[in-house]
Amino acid sequence: MMTPQQLSDLHLGKLGTAASEWRVMVGKLEKLAGGGDGGISAADLRRKAEAADWQGDNATVTRKFVGVTARQFDDILTEARSVQKVLLDAHTRLKKHKADMSEAITRWAKQNIYINDKGGAVPAVPPPAVAGEAKVEPPTQAELDSAAAEIGRILNAASEVDRIAARALRQHARSAYDFNETGYKGLADADRRQGIADADTLLKLAAKRDGMTLDELKFFNETAARQRDNAAFAERFVTKLGAEGTLQFWRSLADPGHGDTPSGERAKILARVQDNLSLTLATASHGDSPAVREWKSGIIAAGENRMGHPGLMSAPYGFQVMSSLMGKGKFDSGFLDDYGNKLLEFERSQRVDPEWLWDNAAYAAQLSYPPDAKNPSVDPVAGFLESLGHNPQASLEFFNGSSGGGPGQGSPDQLSNWDYLVGGGEDAREWPMNEDGEPAGYEKLGHALESATLGYAYDDRSPAAPPLRTDADLEARDARTALMDRVVGHYKGPEVVDAQPGVRESLTRMASGHIDSLNYSVDNWGGAGELNGRDELFGAEKHRLRDFGMMESVGFLRALASDKDSYDTLSAAQQVYGTSAMAAQGDDQEHAINAGLHSVIMHGLLDESRSEAIGEEFADDEAAKNKALEKQAEWRKLGASTAIATTLGVGAAVIAPPVGAAAVVAVPLAFGSAQGIGDTRFATDTIDWLEERGYDNDAEALEGINQAKDQGQKNAVLPLLNYAEVHGMDSDEVRSLTGEAATAYGKGNKLTDTDDVRGWGG
Repeated sequence: MMTPQQLSDLHLGKLGTAASEWRVMVGKLEKLAGGGDGGISAADLRRKAEAADWQGDNATVTRKFVGVTARQFDDILTEARSVQKVLLDAHTRLKKHKADMSEAITRWAKQNIYINDKGGAVPAVPPPAVAGEAKVEPPTQAELDSAAAEIGRILNAASEVDRIAARALRQHARSAYDFNETGYKGLADADRRQGIADADTLLKLAAKRDGMTLDELKFFNETAARQRDNAAFAERFVTKLGAEGTLQFWRSLADPGHGDTPSGERAKILARVQDNLSLTLATASHGDSPAVREWKSGIIAAGENRMGHPGLMSAPYGFQVMSSLMGKGKFDSGFLDDYGNKLLEFERSQRVDPEWLWDNAAYAAQLSYPPDAKNPSVDPVAGFLESLGHNPQASLEFFNGSSGGGPGQGSPDQLSNWDYLVGGGEDAREWPMNEDGEPAGYEKLGHALESATLGYAYDDRSPAAPPLRTDADLEARDARTALMDRVVGHYKGPEVVDAQPGVRESLTRMASGHIDSLNYSVDNWGGAGELNGRDELFGAEKHRLRDFGMMESVGFLRALASDKDSYDTLSAAQQVYGTSAMAAQGDDQEHAINAGLHSVIMHGLLDESRSEAIGEEFADDEAAKNKALEKQAEWRKLGASTAIATTLGVGAAVIAPPVGAAAVVAVPLAFGSAQGIGDTRFATDTIDWLEERGYDNDAEALEGINQAKDQGQKNAVLPLLNYAEVHGMDSDEVRSLTGEAATAYGKGNKLTDTDDVRGWGG
């Protein structure tokens, strides 16, 4: 792959000149091949040769030679046109990628980020002598990741142009004694035809299945990695293999049963092959040719079939094999809907526990690499849900749909997918257990719900809230918030969250992405929401906010904030949203203060939820409890140190709380733009010094408790104090404001409806 320096140093002038010269050459060859200027041409010679009255050897040898020579001019013209179009497309695209690279490097430099010669992003904060009195904030890890990802995308695109063009030109240069009668219509055509050629090569290897040598397997993986997003490659590969052939190929390759399953280097390569196959199948699923449609329907039909292997009893279902190949890439929405409904229909029709159905030792096979004891690959429903996690539209539609036996939607066997997978009840799914004796697959369920409610893939490293431009956008937003309403109503207690191990992290990101509607919902004490001006305060209509219910929202947030990682993430999201809510009020001081006070209530709720959990967790261990509270206080200090003053037109702080579990979230802002919901991003990163920091657990335990509470209160009120300072409020006004904030914080504490554990005060 190219480096940033190589792309930046590209001298495209010569490439542009070559494209221009080949254009001139094409013009000359057109005249030589077809005439048109009154001169002699190959076409004219061919016509004369065919019309002449040849005698003897001339009638055979000479006539044929003239005909072949004349056709060679046509081949020369075809090849020249192909070379010219490839060079021109390469020049155009590389010029754009070079400009994109220059613009990106300049833009990130302004944010104190340097792009090194390997494409990495590193902080580049000027030394104090250069910065002077200016306070220069170092870039966050989220910004560094974003910069590296953008540079990587540009380099990948440029490298692909270089690879495709070079391969096309080499193809033309292969023969020294003949010309190619078929050329490329441009770079896209060259990419398509190269993909087909590579698919044919891999099909020969795929026929060997587990008989592939290690070197052949490496070659297979490298080629698949290069072509996995090439629609022509993907279609050719899957349609020639066929539906059952596709499933049988991976089943045999992944678990050939030669004494034991693959290990060592072969297993590592198989993990990459599995990812690249998944991405290839995802690309193929978007095709609409008759052959692809037949392949998709064949995959679904083969789901109920056993996929065996010579000499082995193990024969997993086709659903299990296919779902193991759905962990990467965005599959077609229609295919996912059909596949998922058929999968659940089959599972429910068997009238046995899913664990017995899918985890039968007699038919087991190793289908995923590397093996994961906590999330075994035997459950195809979990693999399918992971695929929904990459397709928000399909996921949203699926959770709003139903499946089951019977002739139609009115069948008594029909059950909503939500109720079966999420909602509980006697007809709900019993999830298979992992090796630790815990139900497995809930992490994948969380990923699917996350994409459905947020509108972007759960593992998107640079997410953005979907726009609100069109009627379709608004309809989709309402559908997402309606599903989120069901999520909040269902997961409104810690016992529900804890019963689904693995789902908490996704729920936390979902709460952060809907922090606007959660704030709106909580601002309804005593049912006063319709009269207290909250619609105007939060911009309910503009942002299409939804009332999830006050107590449901409180219960949901309390259930999540009891966990340290979730608390850190939600507190940061609230700081972002609360600050933006004040800025959204513009010059209206009363509304700005009301927005800030409401955010204080939310912080009080979150702080008390976490404090209560610490008290419960360490009720019999005062030292451990105190240490946990001190850690909470240290985090709150970090939040306070990174917050910014709120003034008109200033957005929310980008906060990077020190926690390793949570991923990037598009946190909605209270002010919008013409394009719809504004958003900012924050990432969470592990701060080693916090984890390694030493704490005194001596007789001054009460001091630690008070320290945690003090920092929580300071962080909650900071935006209000910043606002007071910027707007020149006098001391009496500030005193009154902080009194109101203290009351608001106490209200938030009480909203959790719990008592402090074992006598330590709230």
